[in-house]
Amino acid sequence: MVIVIAALLFTAVRLFQGRLSVLKCLLLSTVLGSTLIYFSFQSPIITVIWLPAFLVGVFMVFPFKIACLTNITFWLIITYLNFIHLHIEIALRSAMSSGLIMLLTAVIVKTYNEAIHAAESVATKDPLTGALNRRTLIENIELESERVTRYGQTCSIIMIDLDNFKTLNDKLGHGVGDEMLVNFVKLISQYTRKNDKLFRLGGDEFMLLIPGMDAQTAQTFIARIQNLVPAQLTVEHVALGMSFGVCEITADTAVEQLLELADQALYQNKAQRKKKQKDS
Repeated sequence: MVIVIAALLFTAVRLFQGRLSVLKCLLLSTVLGSTLIYFSFQSPIITVIWLPAFLVGVFMVFPFKIACLTNITFWLIITYLNFIHLHIEIALRSAMSSGLIMLLTAVIVKTYNEAIHAAESVATKDPLTGALNRRTLIENIELESERVTRYGQTCSIIMIDLDNFKTLNDKLGHGVGDEMLVNFVKLISQYTRKNDKLFRLGGDEFMLLIPGMDAQTAQTFIARIQNLVPAQLTVEHVALGMSFGVCEITADTAVEQLLELADQALYQNKAQRKKKQKDS
């Protein structure tokens, strides 16, 4: 009994600290489940009393899939033992009530998790394109800057601006413009890695965060995408272009300075492209 109460108190404390790791899930479920199985032999009625609390507690602190697997496993084992050691009516009522509690708790937790995920998505992502929004940009750059400073890793940021976007909006309407923004984000996602992050700063301005890539490599990488944009993002003879500015994150450099350097590189690239177009 002391073990069960201690484990439940631990579970209550963990409610305020977030989900458990997989290893701790295994250890806690083994201790609690084994204790309940032990009581199924020594005093089955105690198992009937504590089983619902065990099922709910597991859903509260375990990752959802692990909680489902753990609860179903121990519910089946303990229900089987209850039918052996208890009167069939008591065992049946225990199985039905604890099973219903397990099902309802699973539905509530799943709905809650989905609501939290949706809220986080709204808070961090641009609703039109699905790219990360400006609110998360500083946090991510600071995180990568800390890794560069502490571990000597490399990381580059790329400021991106779409050329001819205003012309496309004025000529074909904002609906087509929005569609082109979505297609641009899809194009970027085809050529970037899972750890690369694209942010929409507003309008037709984006920023790409590329961990593990120095400025020279990032320059070569984004130049290839720059050549693809006009070919793949053209509507009724209006072709989008793309200007970019690359800045490598260096140790102990302020985020504001990094953004300013990337912005300066962007306007240099834009000026060079305009000059090249005039000369041609």
